[in-house]
Amino acid sequence: MAQNLKHNNTDSIRTLQILDEISKENSITQRGLSKKLGIGLGMVNSYLKRLAQQGYIQIIQSERRRLHYLLTPMGITEKSVLTYQYLKRSYQTFTDARGKIERYFRNMEMEGVRSVVLYKATVIAEISTLVIQDSSLDLVAIVDETGIGKRFLGYIIQPVETLRHLSFDRILITSEEPIEQVAEYLAQYGIKEENICFLQ
Repeated sequence: MAQNLKHNNTDSIRTLQILDEISKENSITQRGLSKKLGIGLGMVNSYLKRLAQQGYIQIIQSERRRLHYLLTPMGITEKSVLTYQYLKRSYQTFTDARGKIERYFRNMEMEGVRSVVLYKATVIAEISTLVIQDSSLDLVAIVDETGIGKRFLGYIIQPVETLRHLSFDRILITSEEPIEQVAEYLAQYGIKEENICFLQ
């Protein structure tokens, strides 16, 4: 059942992506769609045939045997429905992640943690930054190897070597990198393993 749901979600997202690309550029090729979506030409062809059969797109052949794809009124409606469903699922995922991070931060507060640093400017870091505003925790910095100097929800992303000079209780890893790999990497900046936290 879960596998079926996952397949349906993937199928809906790919359909939405194809309809969206066609709405932006009706002269896009199958090869162009394949490259943009990261799926094989055969699969793109299969999706386009199905969308045409369902009446969502119209396939027009030009003078040089080149194919053009046009969104039909039904296709525009379907794109709107799929966009709504996608946003709804995304919001639910965001809500679930926020709840998990809130619980994690409450546990940290109960353990006496007062200040944290976030390692990696990711989507999880964005949610963590929002959640931290409603906690007693102090967000000291967001550090990363990339995006240094850029603004991130009111904070400036700082280089990882800044950790040598910062004072904080815990560093929260907001990426999906292996625990051992991150711990080993941060050790060179004087970070002890017991001060590293991972959202599990």
